[in-house]
Amino acid sequence: MTIKDTLSKGLSSIISKAGTQLRVRYFNQTYDDVYDDSVILTQSGADVWTSGLVLSLSNKFGSADSLLMEQGKLNNSDKKIFVNGSLLMTGSELQVKIQIGSPSGNNYSIIPDGCIIQEVEGQSIYKKVFLRRLTGSLLGE
Repeated sequence: MTIKDTLSKGLSSIISKAGTQLRVRYFNQTYDDVYDDSVILTQSGADVWTSGLVLSLSNKFGSADSLLMEQGKLNNSDKKIFVNGSLLMTGSELQVKIQIGSPSGNNYSIIPDGCIIQEVEGQSIYKKVFLRRLTGSLLGE
């Protein structure tokens, strides 16, 4: 068994034991023909139910989270999740809405540039994703 297989299997085990149910909903993004800035989102495929580790941000001095908060990229109320590396989280015309909890829960969107992919030997092992709670719908939904 290779190191990447061992790491992937280990992460899957941790997520299955300590993870929280997540619903991932994908939307394709298109633009209105009349107005260039009018975004239209159309749900793409069925919802994906998975598990992930949900954590609050770290305020510890010098941590990556606290540095991003100091730069104004993250808020204290934002969350981070760790999910399997095979889960699609980014794309040029893709919007993602994540619900934490099952059967219902709060909905979140991915913060711009808020997905960090951890790879070993070219294989995505896990993704760390920064989320912001939605108070309504995604823009264009």
